[in-house]
Amino acid sequence: MTPAITPSISAHAAIDLGASSGRVMLGILSDGGLDLSEMHRFTNEPFLDGDQLHWDINRLFSESMVGLKKAVAECSAAGTTLSSIGIDSWGVDFALVDGGGSILAPIRHHRGAVNPATLINARGLSEASVYELSGVPDQAINTSFQLAKLATEMEFTGERPLFIPDLWVYLLTGNIGTEATIASTSQLMDPSTDDWSRPLVAANGLTGLNFPPISRPGSFAGETSDTITDRIGSVDPIAVYRVASHDTASAFAFAEPTVSAAGHASGGVQGLISSGTWSLVAVAVSEPVKTATARIGHFTNERGASGTLLLRNLNGMWVLQECIRDWERTDGGPVLIQPLLAAAAAAEGSALVFDTADERLLPPGRMIERVQALCREAGRVAPVTRGEVVRAILDSLAAAYAGAFRAAEAVTGSSVTSIRIVGGGSQNALLCQLTADATGLPLLAGPTEASSIGNIAVQAVAAGKRDTVSEIYSSLHGAGTQTKSYLPRGDSLPRRMSPKESHEY
Repeated sequence: MTPAITPSISAHAAIDLGASSGRVMLGILSDGGLDLSEMHRFTNEPFLDGDQLHWDINRLFSESMVGLKKAVAECSAAGTTLSSIGIDSWGVDFALVDGGGSILAPIRHHRGAVNPATLINARGLSEASVYELSGVPDQAINTSFQLAKLATEMEFTGERPLFIPDLWVYLLTGNIGTEATIASTSQLMDPSTDDWSRPLVAANGLTGLNFPPISRPGSFAGETSDTITDRIGSVDPIAVYRVASHDTASAFAFAEPTVSAAGHASGGVQGLISSGTWSLVAVAVSEPVKTATARIGHFTNERGASGTLLLRNLNGMWVLQECIRDWERTDGGPVLIQPLLAAAAAAEGSALVFDTADERLLPPGRMIERVQALCREAGRVAPVTRGEVVRAILDSLAAAYAGAFRAAEAVTGSSVTSIRIVGGGSQNALLCQLTADATGLPLLAGPTEASSIGNIAVQAVAAGKRDTVSEIYSSLHGAGTQTKSYLPRGDSLPRRMSPKESHEY
């Protein structure tokens, strides 16, 4: 019998890369729980090269090193050492590493993805067959389509595709590999085996690539190289783990699967929302759900830290962020969010709901015009004032969340009885209240830094500092760990559905 782990002080750094910003968080784990503090935060601003959008990977990695150096110094000042590092990020995007170990740049941004119709026709597999193999519906942003498009531009000669967390691990340690949660975003992994699907690799014309081995969440990836160890000011090399590398999987690391593929969890299930640039709306299931109902409902099966996340990808705070950038260009200076939210709270809602899933909302620029056009197309009055535009966005997001949970109930046969929202959107009190109103369900908001907490929790369990992830969530302290409860208001319209959820399953 394995003896119980005795809690002791350990320090773990999470590099948490979001589509709009990144941060390095330090977690000090002791008998008193996990104390989280921010070491460094930085913007993530893609750049346009011709007509193609790219990630500024060199700057993002340099900023990550700034954060790790601060974490090492903070640990030293506290009389301890940094025990380990983990990386999580958005999904689908990748780098290619050639046979000589060089990274082929630049690295493309998924918001520049092209319409995949031609690629789908060339694939030779039906959408139903692809869903049965991958559990992922066709979306323009999928890694499969991005790589298939790249295959029309270059000949693959054994290059190794690495997702963003894998690239960071490679730069930190020199070791190549990937991990199941991030690989599951690709539409190339079989979620039943956590391995690459050979039929899908072949159908997309990707046999010339050398796909890296897929590890389980919490796998040891290696130690920092001498160069990196010196760069961040550490005396000794630091362990690096492949955590739940997809930021959504890290954000929901606390979620235990309660629904089987056959459905029907007794007592209902908790609905999960990770609200950032994207909104990921999910329920935790024990195994992939690859039914026609799930496919038609646009549900993705992505690997979680434990089990599977049956989720729907929705536009998130991106639409609001882009509107704010439009207003800043008009004003010639910063536009603060709080006055906008106050004006939105005073504006009339519900009448301005539009379809947040519309693909015209994906590219940057001129977002206000697109929001107004979508409202008109939906037969609504187009918002005019800034408060009305913000209210339209938040009401539409809340309606989309409610519709997604309704669809999840139909897919799983289980009732969603409460909502948990994490990530940056959990700080938006108006969005949280509107979501509680739209679903007619109690909602718990927070923690804000859910991805960093999950990242650190997986590291700590992998390093043998705790037995389970749930132990760590029982006592959280510090930046981004707070929670707040919301109840649906009596005059709300419960269970309101989004425009696309009017059909029956």
